[in-house]
Amino acid sequence: MKRDHIIETLIDSELIEPGSAVVAGVSGGPDSLCLLHALVSIADMLDLMIVPVHVNHKLRPEADDEAAHIGEICDRMDLEMELYEASCSELAEEAGISVEEAGRIIRYEIFDDVARSLEDEGFPGDRIMIALAHNADDQAETVLFRLLRGTGPHGLAGIPAARMSEGGYLIVRPLLSVERKDIDEYIRVNRLRPNIDASNSDNSYARNRIRNELIPYLEKNYNPKIREHLRRYAGLAYMDDMLLREISLNEYADDISFDDEKERAVIDLRKAKENPPPVNSRIVRMMLEVLGLESYATFETVNSVMELMYSDHPSAGIDLPLGIRAYREYDKLVFSAEEEIIRPDESIEIWPQVVMAREFEPDEDQPYAAFDFDKFNADHPGSIGEIVIRTRLGGDYLPMKNGSKKIQDLLVDSKVNRNARDSMLMAAIGSEVLWILPSPHFSGEREKKKGRFSQKYQISDTTERVLLIELGESM
Repeated sequence: MKRDHIIETLIDSELIEPGSAVVAGVSGGPDSLCLLHALVSIADMLDLMIVPVHVNHKLRPEADDEAAHIGEICDRMDLEMELYEASCSELAEEAGISVEEAGRIIRYEIFDDVARSLEDEGFPGDRIMIALAHNADDQAETVLFRLLRGTGPHGLAGIPAARMSEGGYLIVRPLLSVERKDIDEYIRVNRLRPNIDASNSDNSYARNRIRNELIPYLEKNYNPKIREHLRRYAGLAYMDDMLLREISLNEYADDISFDDEKERAVIDLRKAKENPPPVNSRIVRMMLEVLGLESYATFETVNSVMELMYSDHPSAGIDLPLGIRAYREYDKLVFSAEEEIIRPDESIEIWPQVVMAREFEPDEDQPYAAFDFDKFNADHPGSIGEIVIRTRLGGDYLPMKNGSKKIQDLLVDSKVNRNARDSMLMAAIGSEVLWILPSPHFSGEREKKKGRFSQKYQISDTTERVLLIELGESM
């Protein structure tokens, strides 16, 4: 293998557009370190801005040391690494999913947040991409993993080389045609020192058993080219799936409508029963994707929705995840949030006050928000009386560590049901939200008890005065 083989692959893939800001997911393993090094190698030629992002899930004792090691590597590459710490155990328990899946969800949310912060800073959104280091061996393992779990043609299409994130940014995988052995050679030739995740050899995980046991067994006893054939099958399945999706979308383009105000989507079914099931199943899957239910679009869920399409009952319905219901209205199939709209608690008031930091002793059993008053006052001089409690308005945002996040996007990411979003109370000054109050409609236990806070005026060791916001009830 030539030394520049992987760099040539990146360029030839045409996935990396010149003049782009590239948010690079960096775990620190061989794959992501190879991708980061290759991106840096072509950065000047393609006028790229590289933003490495590392998410420390703190699942292993060595996680902190690995994060520090990646930070040192980025320093040597003259890159500033974005480091995030996020526990995935809580999400896994709440959502009833594996820790690995929860970690994946959190990482993609963080990548979107970083991309959004770049856009907030003025970088064009269509020139921002998220680069991930999945390789050809990952593709083969994914296809086999999904086949064993009973996936359909869409799942057998494997990992796409490019797709849009939930935040609307392009995700690219420029190493998807590169085999792991070539990555290992690139690491060796360029004298890189990746982190080695010992859990990759732990065969208690299904993916590891496929990688470490099943595929080697198939190579030895059935077909030494099994990886290549699985990848080829994924490519064929992808082409077939894309063709059927395009046909389905064209067939139904005029029969699908969205009502953003009522937060519902409608399919006109008058042609549905005349279409073959493969067309209708893809329409259903695409609708679930639009509604944010892509990860829940299992064979059983898609089939249940299709049964509604063909049902003779004019008002049949089923409950879908995240508070969404699919139901018939005669010749229409409607996807909508729960009909009951939850109203805000109008008895709650807020009491903003300024206290000296040395006297700051809040009641930890009661919800409160606390900020550095002098930082707040620098942005909003003499405006403490303008802090109000209210529900969301258009244009509202919550300052984050990097940039800000629209309240609508935050509530969606926090899995607040549509019918409860207008009941969420927040302390705000203008369009800037300081504190989204605790609410049982949040998915996370901490958010239910504490709420969500602006990160713009955080208290530090140098804070002298504290802006304290406590809750009370109107008389």
